[in-house]
Amino acid sequence: MKTANHTEVTEFVFQGFSNFGEHQLTLFAVFLALYIPTLAGNIIIVTIIRIDHHLHTPMYFFLSVLSTSETFYSLVIIPRMLSSLIGLSQSISLVGCGTQLFFFLGFAITNCLLLAVMGFDRYVAICNPLRYSIIMNWRVCTILASSVCASGFLLSLVQAVAIFRLPMEGKNHTLVSEFTFQGFSSFGEHQLTLFVVFLALYTFTLAGNVVIVTVISVDRHLHTPMYFFLSTLSVSETVYTLVIIPKMLCNLLGLSQPISLAGCATQMFFFITLAINNCFLLTAMGYDRYVAICNPLRYAVIMSKGICIQLVGGACSIGLIVAMTQVLAVFRLPFCATRVAHFFCDIRPVMKLSCIDTTANEILTLIISVLVILVPMGLVFISYVLIISTILKIPSAQGRKKAFATCASHLTVVIVHYGCASIAYLKPKSENSRDEDQLISVTYTVITPLLNPVVYTLRNKEVKDALLRATGRKLS
Repeated sequence: MKTANHTEVTEFVFQGFSNFGEHQLTLFAVFLALYIPTLAGNIIIVTIIRIDHHLHTPMYFFLSVLSTSETFYSLVIIPRMLSSLIGLSQSISLVGCGTQLFFFLGFAITNCLLLAVMGFDRYVAICNPLRYSIIMNWRVCTILASSVCASGFLLSLVQAVAIFRLPMEGKNHTLVSEFTFQGFSSFGEHQLTLFVVFLALYTFTLAGNVVIVTVISVDRHLHTPMYFFLSTLSVSETVYTLVIIPKMLCNLLGLSQPISLAGCATQMFFFITLAINNCFLLTAMGYDRYVAICNPLRYAVIMSKGICIQLVGGACSIGLIVAMTQVLAVFRLPFCATRVAHFFCDIRPVMKLSCIDTTANEILTLIISVLVILVPMGLVFISYVLIISTILKIPSAQGRKKAFATCASHLTVVIVHYGCASIAYLKPKSENSRDEDQLISVTYTVITPLLNPVVYTLRNKEVKDALLRATGRKLS
């Protein structure tokens, strides 16, 4: 244990070009002369590209986006620098500094990635000219530009949060190097019963997911987008449970060992990554069912292998970025307590151990929860509204039944998965008892992962048929 004193800071002062003394006015004139043409040039570029239809091509679209980004990038820094050079303003509040850092990094990273995208555009134009208009269509260009901007600002958020969670207060904080889990200690003699129940459920979960992945890999009848997403989800769910349940089982047997700060951060990182990955994989599966039922003639074209890989890669990337943001935000807090009122390093139980006010972290967690739970859930809901409206137009009862059957398994998993996640992370700051919170957590860490193999092996005819083929038994 160590203690340290931190002086409370409310603002910063820029030293700037103070060493240049009497030359600061000359620098002001030079920088202002450079800044005005920069602004004017970028405004001219954007305006000309917008009004001249000959320039409505991917190359100039990216150039206009880059010019806009460069304009804002310079606006974030140069006006304040010019003010400092003529002695008007040299101090900046903590919030102002954080905002400037966020936008500076956001636009800087966006510019770097935009230049990479423009390089790809030139590669396609020169090396694959006959397919240029197909590859670089407006939809692809829009997705590339928006992805670049989103990546830039998400990475800048990670950096800004990491820096401005550093303690800047005049209080003594005990530096904690490890945590211990309280787990299910209040259940007393029932802990052994819980161990047996959770071990049985965990064994079924592992076995079921291994069976699903194996059957999909070996049976060519299941080499379709739907089952590609299902096998990816099964792998993700398997790793997700491995991150949490083995440690929980050890704690139930009384074999609990403290977990280091780095170990706790690692567990939280993988838990958040895989949980968010699962949310977006379920959304991709919902989109797959929408295309299969509402646009069957173009299904093979829309849900190509490349698109499926991109959707899975996007789900994983979102999970990684959000997890990095959350973990950096939480583990920049100074901690005073060591006993985590939970059986794993979840976000809120760990934040409760902090010595300082965590309102900013609570707001960040709520915003992220809304984005990664309600947005995918809304997309799945829209998909199923369109699916159901299409199914109801099918004239034959047999056709409607078959169409509903293809969606039933996915819909069941979606309802339980998003329902549990919403209860756990979208409710107000917990007023439940510790045991109630833990039982809610058991639902999405133990029960939900089991649901996936149960639903897709017992209720899915294609998987059951594949299992029979794999075991060499005749189909009934």
